[in-house]
Amino acid sequence: MLLSLLVVACVHHIPDPGAAAAGAVDPEPSATSDVTVCWLEFATGSLPHGTAVAHGALHKNVDSTQSGLLFKSSLGNWLVDGGQAADVKAELKDVKGLAGLFIHQAAAGWTVEATPAQALLRAGVAAGQLTGVIPTHAHFDHLGGLLDLGVPVLLPQAEIDLAQAVVAGSGFGVLPREAAALLPRAKPLAWTGGPVLYWDRSYDLYGDGTVVLFPLPGHTPGSLGVRVRVPSRPGTELLLVGDTVWVREGYEQREPKGWLAAGFDADGDVNDSQIAKLWQLHQARPDLHILPAHDRRAWAEAFGVPGC
Repeated sequence: MLLSLLVVACVHHIPDPGAAAAGAVDPEPSATSDVTVCWLEFATGSLPHGTAVAHGALHKNVDSTQSGLLFKSSLGNWLVDGGQAADVKAELKDVKGLAGLFIHQAAAGWTVEATPAQALLRAGVAAGQLTGVIPTHAHFDHLGGLLDLGVPVLLPQAEIDLAQAVVAGSGFGVLPREAAALLPRAKPLAWTGGPVLYWDRSYDLYGDGTVVLFPLPGHTPGSLGVRVRVPSRPGTELLLVGDTVWVREGYEQREPKGWLAAGFDADGDVNDSQIAKLWQLHQARPDLHILPAHDRRAWAEAFGVPGC
């Protein structure tokens, strides 16, 4: 107990980044956009608050989720994040050491609600009707379920490079079996668009301003965020930020992750700088629903219940 208290006391606070220039004001989504936005939930669990955020309560748990965003449109159907693989035990066979022990325990701690294929069918989309899938990053609890679907995977070159390094035996963060399965179906994502919010590059998925991806490195080299304007709910905006923060207190209080969780960040300083931007954005836009990938409270606040 004393050691835990000392660890928490010694963790830094993220400095106030000062004034930041917002990105260019991108256009409102097209009035003719037919994109439907759905919350698909694959697994639920409980996340120790003191692990998720540095100065969190040591004996408090937070409702957690493995979830994804489904975008249905006449221009294509896309799924962002897919939870862990259905046969996650097989995927984890090659993972050893302390990191492996933590990942094994984390993977076993989830209650499966639906496979991605099952969740898609409930939303009216068969796996074969997907244009492609997009992981916010290539860790097992975001990528594994997407690989089960057998469709193209769109992701930044930095994340493809990470998977290649893992296959070559020199990378960390992607499960070896998933890295090998990813590469044949990986499609590089080029940041062809201009600024969005506080980030200087982007990619407009449908070309109409409804779903805009942007680079959010730190947790992994090629982590990305997704800004969504919900056509059926004018004025409603979502910002999926992957594992940049594990719980909303990270961006609400400008707090880094707990030391154990932070150990899985590729670059802690860069990730902390992203948390500072999210804090700035939350201060400027409290109406915007920021979705940490695993904080079920934030998803329920934005959607109510899973579905379209």
